[in-house]
Amino acid sequence: MAAYSMVSVPKQGNNPGVPEGKKNVVIIFDFDQVKTYTRDEKSVTVSAFELNTGVTPIGLFVDEGTIDAGDEVEGDAYARAFIHHVNADHPGTGVAVAEFKANNVNANLGVIIMPCDPSATTAKIYGTPCAPLKMQAANEQDTNEAHKNHFELKTEQRTYPVGIMAKTLIPATDNNEINAYLGLPVPSGV
Repeated sequence: MAAYSMVSVPKQGNNPGVPEGKKNVVIIFDFDQVKTYTRDEKSVTVSAFELNTGVTPIGLFVDEGTIDAGDEVEGDAYARAFIHHVNADHPGTGVAVAEFKANNVNANLGVIIMPCDPSATTAKIYGTPCAPLKMQAANEQDTNEAHKNHFELKTEQRTYPVGIMAKTLIPATDNNEINAYLGLPVPSGV
């Protein structure tokens, strides 16, 4: 990798800290099914991303107001790096979400979160091939107050910061309605 040269980071507009809306469907995939994943020389931009032949990610409907995603620095001196996390609530307690939990509780997951702004050209990708997200919590609430599942995904190893990728690199999910909603190509035969 080429060495990073420091450059200025000026103010990004008048309101750079205003929260950015997010789509209420997150894309989830298994890092064990990733064929290609590369970052550029500055370690942030994902420059290539491809799943194995015949593999598609899934879309998980979430309450967009509950999405809490990011990275944190941790570690001792000269060993610091980033831990990623994605937390969100899925409204509902049906069979499909229970099957997702049961079959992915120990999987090596990655999550792509897309901004709500239709003019945005990038999305954020959480987890890396060597530091995938793991389910830390998948708690169902089935009470007179709510029917939902709360998910907490977190990397267990330190890695690069959260990745930024072009929307054109995001593969279509297994659901055409979700693909259309997210602005992804709608493949034939899905």
